[in-house]
Amino acid sequence: MERIEAENPSIAIEAVQDHLPALYFVFGRARTEELASELGREWDFLFPDEKEKVLKMIAETEKEHPEIFQRGHRRVLRRLLQQGIGYHHAGLSPVLKNLVERLYENRLLWVLFCTETFAAGVNFPAASTLFHSCRKWDGKEFRMLMNREFFQMAGRAGRRGFDRVGHVYIKIDEKFPEQTGFFDESEVESVYGRLTISPNSVLSLLKWKTDDEIHRFLTRNFSAYQERRAEREIKALLEELNKQYEEAKSYFCDLRGEAACPLQRRKLIREQKRLRSAKYKNRPGARERLAEIKEILVNQHVQRCLHEVCADARDELEALGYQRAGLLNQMNAIKQQSRKYIQEFQFVKGILEQLGYIKDREFFARGNFALELHVQEILVTELAFAGLLEDLPLEVVAGILAGVDYIPGRREFVPAPPYDPSPVMELREELLEAGVPPHFLVWSNTPGFVAHAWYTGQGLDYLLENTSLQEGDIVSIIRRLIDLLRQIDDASHSNPNLRERVREIRRVIDRDEVAVVF
Repeated sequence: MERIEAENPSIAIEAVQDHLPALYFVFGRARTEELASELGREWDFLFPDEKEKVLKMIAETEKEHPEIFQRGHRRVLRRLLQQGIGYHHAGLSPVLKNLVERLYENRLLWVLFCTETFAAGVNFPAASTLFHSCRKWDGKEFRMLMNREFFQMAGRAGRRGFDRVGHVYIKIDEKFPEQTGFFDESEVESVYGRLTISPNSVLSLLKWKTDDEIHRFLTRNFSAYQERRAEREIKALLEELNKQYEEAKSYFCDLRGEAACPLQRRKLIREQKRLRSAKYKNRPGARERLAEIKEILVNQHVQRCLHEVCADARDELEALGYQRAGLLNQMNAIKQQSRKYIQEFQFVKGILEQLGYIKDREFFARGNFALELHVQEILVTELAFAGLLEDLPLEVVAGILAGVDYIPGRREFVPAPPYDPSPVMELREELLEAGVPPHFLVWSNTPGFVAHAWYTGQGLDYLLENTSLQEGDIVSIIRRLIDLLRQIDDASHSNPNLRERVREIRRVIDRDEVAVVF
């Protein structure tokens, strides 16, 4: 691992030019594009025959998608790709991401600026990886990379059959000098399982599993296995602590706690001084206790012994006691977590019974409908049974459903949709008042403008001009909507009118760049 002090990517690439191709990790979509453009002003990595291969692949893509490089700054990307430079992030359209990935796989890109999602690609190794920064925004705050995150990205360095070693470079930021030199493979954070008890999981278990099978599922999943393993490890540590505790106790003689013990005598003298202070001397019982201590000190002879050994043993016992208390707290937390899955199951089951989805194991219409859904099951079911999906215009239904399970980004700008979203908001408020947890009712009005416009025939150009979203964001919104429509289609087998409406919405929006092929 080496360090680079440079803001200009050209300086960094010059320092590592003997170890290309390189993945240059950047934590920000716009920054990947900016750095790629800066590098493109000074570097061109491709020979003429390689440029011809790139142009051929670009032409094949443009043949199917003529406008792919005409939007925004994508013309710059077209030029950069012919220089062996590219960028890759979630804001790119799937078509462009696919093209960039294919060029990289064919060794026609020498420097690729990318966000951390690219690190998950097992087919994308590099001779080197570079980090523009080791700080990232995690949705709540800027923080340093975890060891696991760093090595996931750094691990791209080193191509089997090409490189004897992989090279990792970190750009030093003078504002945050502590961001380098602390990553340790031996301290990579563990991956912990977390079982999510959703309405669909409860309905599926009740529909297809016996009580014993449900109990095993809740108590013997991967997360529960990790908790049992942690419990075994804590028990082993407690046993070792108990051995040390007994060993430390063996240093004490029979006089421990008696007035003849030098340690006990010192304790009594300290108590005596405290009771004589202005703070304690007038408290009830202070005089009587002082007289008692005085009599003990006068009448009891001190035993001569190596009391320093006892003092050390006493301190060790105190430290062991703190450790033991900490381990016991961890043990209690693990036991509570093990019971938590069963409690969550019962809690969600109670909500479903309260809302009229089920009664014990008997399924009603709402329960059968929600059984076919896999996202925000209660919210979508209530939208359907409230008649909103059948009464409102199709373009409005598309807008409403696009907001299901959507959490807007902190810098997103999207105009309000041209319809009244209050029926959904009112329904959501009623469900909250009925005790449904907010995480079962995630909905946003933000994507409504995108889905409504797309349904009414507008294209990517219109949406890019009127929102702050990028192609990838828009495609993601519509594809998520298409998937939800498929789920509702499966769930509405007993409601032909609703099924016909959702199929019509899908037919209209499943087009152009967002088309989903199954």
